[in-house]
Amino acid sequence: MLQGRTSQQTPTPLTQHGRDMLASIKDGRHRATGAFTKRSSLGNLRKSKSSTTADNQLAARTSDLLTVDMRMKRRSTGCLRRPSFLNAAKAATNTTIPPQNTRVWRPPGCYEIPNILGSDCFLKPDPPMDDAKAYGFRTSNPTKHISKRPWLPAGPRSEIPQLPPFVRPENAFERSIRKAVPKIQVSSLDPRNKYGGFKEVGTGVNGSVVRATHRYKKNIHLAIKRCRLDPDREYKAALVRELRIMATGHPNLIRLCEVTLWREDVWMCMDLQRCAVFAILCQRGIPEEYTVMIACEALKGLVYLHTQGYIHRDIKCENILVGWNGEVKLADFGLATRSNRRNRDRLGTSKWMAPEVIREQYYNEKIDMWSLGITLIEMMDRVPPHYLIKDEVELFATILSNPSPTFTYSYPTMYMRGLVAWLLDEEPRTRPGAKDVLAEIEAHIQSNLLRCASTTEFARFANQVLPSN
Repeated sequence: MLQGRTSQQTPTPLTQHGRDMLASIKDGRHRATGAFTKRSSLGNLRKSKSSTTADNQLAARTSDLLTVDMRMKRRSTGCLRRPSFLNAAKAATNTTIPPQNTRVWRPPGCYEIPNILGSDCFLKPDPPMDDAKAYGFRTSNPTKHISKRPWLPAGPRSEIPQLPPFVRPENAFERSIRKAVPKIQVSSLDPRNKYGGFKEVGTGVNGSVVRATHRYKKNIHLAIKRCRLDPDREYKAALVRELRIMATGHPNLIRLCEVTLWREDVWMCMDLQRCAVFAILCQRGIPEEYTVMIACEALKGLVYLHTQGYIHRDIKCENILVGWNGEVKLADFGLATRSNRRNRDRLGTSKWMAPEVIREQYYNEKIDMWSLGITLIEMMDRVPPHYLIKDEVELFATILSNPSPTFTYSYPTMYMRGLVAWLLDEEPRTRPGAKDVLAEIEAHIQSNLLRCASTTEFARFANQVLPSN
């Protein structure tokens, strides 16, 4: 079969490898022929038929191999090597071969959507037109899309139900405040949106007092007392009691304007006064006629408090405020309590405490009269009695062991000394009440035994004493 196929095709010229292989085959054939010749020379006079047949087969196989090698290269010969076509192309063109992988490297996560539809699947842009035509809108016909049938909502009812009114949930503390001050606005919005220009002007029992300006109303200045909410029940009750007292609107009590519950703070907005009596004492002592005037105005506030069933428990010059027109008002009701309770707590300021408060005995509204007597001495002497004693234990022992204090650095009249001695009675049962003291002072004023300045004179005195700023 190979011979027949070979005879029909044109034999290819021999390569170097083919010539070497043919030479090796011929050499082997000569060797085989010499071996047979040698064996015949040793005694075998003629070749056997089998040996002749083997020679013929070998010759035929050799001719076939030569013919196949001339026609094509066999891939089974591992020793054959061809030069690389890349080297041949490089040698022919003498240029650098570009890399096979021409794709651009991209970091992980960045990929492109393959264009599987081809480049002709998208609409080609229109030729450039004028701006009026390019950005113009087609004319609309509103009546075209209006249905003649009326619109009906989904559901059995044809009318849309109204949403229920929004009701912000309120806690028990807010409910108690609204009940205590029904005529005062109670807000829960951020007060910093309404007030600004905060400047601290003092401190109270339950929090600091700052001066603020209304953002939306011109020339409106307020005093805001910011109190931190505490989960203690007694503390919350004291806050509600203080708000209730200020909401009464008495002319000799500081007036409450608004209450704001913001986050964990309670903002009490009050009328802003000019200063406290203590600010005047920082400049100079107060003469007797102005002291009597301040005492009368403070007694009016105490009379109202005692008739309403409250005890102030912290009367002193820092808690007596002075307005621009000379009005006098009591402030800081953080320690106020009900007079119908059995009070025996040692609360207040040490140098103004009554002896029964220091002993922690049951007391009533008479303790405010003792504190007012100490305040009268403070206004004329500029310092309270026992001012140099700093230790509280020593101070309490001095108050309980020594007789009632009197004026030390000033020279009041005899009736003023008698008024202070009457207020500083160590026995609570014989100590007078606020109504009796006020009536006694007014009687002394009418009899010209005590001189009392008017509100206008006191305002002029405050303007002269206090700095202009």
